[in-house]
Amino acid sequence: LLDRVRFRPMTLPDRFIDHNSQEAQYQEAGLDAVAITNTALDALGVGISMTQPLLKTANGPKS
Repeated sequence: LLDRVRFRPMTLPDRFIDHNSQEAQYQEAGLDAVAITNTALDALGVGISMTQPLLKTANGPKS
C-alpha cells in the first residue's frame, strides 16, 4: 500500500522572508492556499492549476 502514497513535503524556505502581513509571507514562502492546492492536485495527477483559492476564510470575529 505504501507504494501508492503520494507525499509532497511543503516546508518554509531556508531564507529570510521580509516582514509583511501573514498572508503575504505565506504566499512568498509558497505555503498559501493556492500553492497547497496546486501541490495536492499535482500529486494526484490532476491537470488543473489554481490561481486563487476556492473559498475565502473568515478573518475572525468582527469587533
